Amino acid sequence: LAGERGIKGFYAGWWPGLAGKIPSYALTWTFFQQLKLAQLRVCNRPPKDIENSIMGCMASATTVCIMIPMDTIKTRLVTQMRYPDLVPYKGVIDCGARILKEEGIGAFYRGLTPRLVSVVPMIGIQFGVYEFAKKAMLARAGAAEPEIMRRLRLSREHRLEEVVMEVAADDDQPFPAPLFHQGEDGDKEEGG
Repeated sequence: LAGERGIKGFYAGWWPGLAGKIPSYALTWTFFQQLKLAQLRVCNRPPKDIENSIMGCMASATTVCIMIPMDTIKTRLVTQMRYPDLVPYKGVIDCGARILKEEGIGAFYRGLTPRLVSVVPMIGIQFGVYEFAKKAMLARAGAAEPEIMRRLRLSREHRLEEVVMEVAADDDQPFPAPLFHQGEDGDKEEGG
């Protein structure tokens, strides 16, 4: 390979590979997060471990169905050297256009079933393990992290309540908002 194509030969298909992997991972994570939000709205509780795995499978299956044409193009570009009798593809666009013209749209989805069988269980397990490990690490960190988050949430809610009270107050009958004009340490801020 190095003798025939030089150092570039080792990186054949690198760009198509990146062009397929980056959006694929982004889509999978986006779909997974959206499925988690939908599950939370429907069930009113965090997902169980098996549900995380199922949602990971659903997210990856959707992504595979969307990204399989790019994967087909990548595979063709990387393996074209094995077929010296065929006219080589000039790049991603040429490859896609020729596959569509010469073989039809079905050629992009020819490998869908094996791809789904190989990818979906793996990603489902990955998301199930990831969410399980995340919960375990947060629990192991102890109650300090949740307590910090609780205080932050209560602090934001309290400040929002004070702002609403100040906005709702009129000049004739102001509502008391005793902490609104106090700093973090309880001292009065200037102008308050």
